[in-house]
Amino acid sequence: MSTKENIEYIKQELSSDEKLLESLLKAERFLKKYKKPLLAVVIIAIVGIVGYSGYEWKKEYDLSEANKIYEHLLANPNDLQSLVKLKEKSPKLWALYLYSQAAKQKDIKALQALSKIDDPIISDLASYHLAAAKAKREDIHNYTLSHEILKDFALLDEAYLLFKEGKISQAKQRLAQVQDEKVKGLYVKLFNHYGIKVNK
Repeated sequence: MSTKENIEYIKQELSSDEKLLESLLKAERFLKKYKKPLLAVVIIAIVGIVGYSGYEWKKEYDLSEANKIYEHLLANPNDLQSLVKLKEKSPKLWALYLYSQAAKQKDIKALQALSKIDDPIISDLASYHLAAAKAKREDIHNYTLSHEILKDFALLDEAYLLFKEGKISQAKQRLAQVQDEKVKGLYVKLFNHYGIKVNK
């Protein structure tokens, strides 16, 4: 290497070092200028992460406690303190427990109350069981007009009551309205057979 090449090499090295030093100075000026806003953003991010983690932990803890209380209530249905605790921890699970007990015992008053709560699923299920517990064709028919979850089973209930009344053609019309293929496959065939037997 000649001296001229060495000088060029040194100039390039100095130029790249200058650029590095210049960018470091710019970064330092930027940090000094925006130190407080950057620090605030970092603190807010840390507080947000810690707060979110705490919230998620609390939610998981409450869910776990509600499940324990629910299991305890299934084993001890007369424990009113646990029922109150369940309502505090998880109102939806509380409503589900009340629904399961009311449906099991065919408690018409409880089913009526549950059919009017804000939870659409529990309300729908309670409405079906209320209509089925009353065993009145009109109530079951009204359920099929305004609810969806157990509509096919309500149609089966209504068809059964129509068969018992000897209204075979109306019962078959109700069976034709069943949409669930599994229900159609088993129960509709069974009821149609029942209708034939009643008809003879």
